[in-house]
Amino acid sequence: MKNKQLSVLALMLGMIMSAVSFTACDKEDDKGDPPTIAAFAVSNDNETATVVFSEAVYKADNQTGNLDKAAFSVTITGGTATLADFEVTHTAGTNEVTLALDIDGVADGTEVVTVKPSGANAIFNAKGAAMDAAQSRTATLNDIGIIGKWQSSGVNLAPLLVAFGVDSLYAHFRGDNTYTVESFTADGSKTTLTGTFTQQRSSVAGIWDITVSQSSPTALVSVGIFQVMDQDPQMMKYEIAQTEPAVVGVTPPTAAAGFGSTSSGAYGVMNVQTYVKID
Repeated sequence: MKNKQLSVLALMLGMIMSAVSFTACDKEDDKGDPPTIAAFAVSNDNETATVVFSEAVYKADNQTGNLDKAAFSVTITGGTATLADFEVTHTAGTNEVTLALDIDGVADGTEVVTVKPSGANAIFNAKGAAMDAAQSRTATLNDIGIIGKWQSSGVNLAPLLVAFGVDSLYAHFRGDNTYTVESFTADGSKTTLTGTFTQQRSSVAGIWDITVSQSSPTALVSVGIFQVMDQDPQMMKYEIAQTEPAVVGVTPPTAAAGFGSTSSGAYGVMNVQTYVKID
C-alpha cells in the first residue's frame, strides 16, 4: 500500500513538474507580435524619407545593433526619377529610421517609393520577434520644381547681373518655401538675400511659374519663370523681374512668351540665368 501511495505521489509530482516545464517553455517562446511599419513619408525636398515602426527595433534578436542599409529594400517605380542609392540612420532601441535618398533625374511626383525589410531576419523587436518580410509601406516623391541647391557663375550668369558686378550666385530653395541666395562680386564681397517663394507648373510643358517675396536686405516681390532640365548635372533656366515696388517699363516674363520675355522681350536673354544643381 505504501509503495502504491509513493508511486501515485511520484506520478503527481512528475505531472506537476512537466506542467511547470511546459509553462516555462511557453513563456520563453512567447515573443509577442512582431514589429510592423507604422508610417512612411518622404520629405518635401525628396532628400530623405522617414520610416516609423510600431515599437523599438534592433538589427539583432538580442536587443543590439543599429539598423543599417542591409536591413532594408528600397525601390522606386513609375515616374521619371530613379533611385541611385540610399543610406540609413538609426539608433538601436528607437522606432524611427531616416533614409537619405540619392535620386537620379527630375521627379514628376508620380514616383512611388516602397520600403520593406530585406528579409525574414532583418529587423527585430525587444523580445526578439522578427518583422515579417512581407511588411511594406509606400510613399510618393514630390514634384519639387526649384527646390534644392543651385550655383551660377561664368557664362551661366545673366548678362544683366554681370553688368552689376555679380561674379557668382549660390541659391538654396527649401522644401518649406523659404530661400537664401548668396551673391558674390569678384573681390569676394557677399550679399545675402532671403525670403519666401511660391511655385506652380504653368500650362506650358516643362516651365514653372514662380513668385519670389524677398524680405532681406530689402522687401520686394519678383515674378517669373523657370525650367529644370533633366540631365547630368541638372541645370535650370531662370528668369524673374521685380513687380513690387514696380519698376517703370519692367514687366515679368511669362511661360507663354518663353525665356527672354521680360518687358515683352526688350532685354532678350540679358535677364536669363542658368543654374547648375549642386549637392
